[in-house]
Amino acid sequence: MPKSRQAPPIINAPPLVTALALSLVVAHVIRLLGGQSLDGFFVDVGAVFPERFWGWAGVNVGPQAYPPYGNALAALIPLVGTAFVHGSWSHLLMNAVMLIALGKPVYLVLQRVSRSTMGGNAAFLILFLVSVAGGSIAHLLAHFPSGPPAIGASGGVSGYLAAVLLLQNGPNLLSRKFLTVSAVFVVANAVLAFLGPSMFGAEIAWQAHIGGYAVGAILFRYMLTRRQRAGI
Repeated sequence: MPKSRQAPPIINAPPLVTALALSLVVAHVIRLLGGQSLDGFFVDVGAVFPERFWGWAGVNVGPQAYPPYGNALAALIPLVGTAFVHGSWSHLLMNAVMLIALGKPVYLVLQRVSRSTMGGNAAFLILFLVSVAGGSIAHLLAHFPSGPPAIGASGGVSGYLAAVLLLQNGPNLLSRKFLTVSAVFVVANAVLAFLGPSMFGAEIAWQAHIGGYAVGAILFRYMLTRRQRAGI
């Protein structure tokens, strides 16, 4: 009897990579279906407002449309929570698809160099979340003391992109190849800063892309170096 062929998976990626991408989709659906109050909650904990952050930090930002964050937790949660808030389906799907494409090779490398599966999973998620936070901090610094809010997982995706480019162009952060592709990334984002409103109907938080990229590159290199020194 002929053997039945098993259908290939719809998403050809490790379960954790797929789950992370799907979590972005689920968060967006909940926000859309949750009504005005839930939408306000997502914006409150997921949008990075420079004037709210710097106002909380004690900086005089002048008249504010939104009040400063009330405490440190409220000010810090959006730095990471922004990954789960997107402005549109196109914004969300672009980040989710890129996350799967870039996250898969990064995940496989981290699993290979980690002591355990759990260690590789943790490293993968930490890389994403820290890159998101790095992108948020870059946005805050670029818009001191006030400016447009930023949302989306682009900082984390940019961190994974930096990791992939490190794998492709050598592990040295200061190698000519990696610096060249990094310069191309920066220039491309500078172009997006001018073309974004006409192409996508909204401003692009390109500083968050660059911040996530830089933090992701440094952290991924550290993860690899630490495990090499441990003889893993």
